[in-house]
Amino acid sequence: GPHVKTWKDFQSFDTFVRTGIKQQLKNVAILEDVTLVAFHPNFLRWYGLPAGIGVGSEVHAHWGMIGRKSVDTASATIVETYNKAFGMRKVKIRFHDTLEGLSRQEQFVPIDWIDLPEETGPPLPDNVMHRSPHPTIHIIVNKDLASMCIRDVSRVKRLNAKRMAKLGWEGLGRLLADDDVPIK
Repeated sequence: GPHVKTWKDFQSFDTFVRTGIKQQLKNVAILEDVTLVAFHPNFLRWYGLPAGIGVGSEVHAHWGMIGRKSVDTASATIVETYNKAFGMRKVKIRFHDTLEGLSRQEQFVPIDWIDLPEETGPPLPDNVMHRSPHPTIHIIVNKDLASMCIRDVSRVKRLNAKRMAKLGWEGLGRLLADDDVPIK
């Protein structure tokens, strides 16, 4: 919980949640049945596109195959950088070639699926949705999600993206003014 010294640093905590936890489990197969969602006082995973990268930019990106990220990357062109359904965490790209497992040439992909130069864009306000007083791992049983109406889950995600985009950093700053935790 909150007293694991290395978890004070968000990157260490995030690495543990994404990959390190597998080394601690006796039954790694359980990870196929659950989704782990990280919350942290300094959560900072999502960034916008770097300056100079936008609509029309040619990039190399992973593609999604039934919700899974491809191992390889392929050349693509960015065709849209903001969508009400996804906010600014995903961009729409058009892959140049037909790829295995790709049903459509155009796909919305998370920005972190795109190979970008070392410099990042600005941190996205969406990071604040995953801030918490202590490092926390939310364990979601995938069967529980499957029993929910996909339309309802999508609606909540769209509303969250829309609210974060509307608030931006300034709006979040006003909402959290009484908090002693910096938001950027």
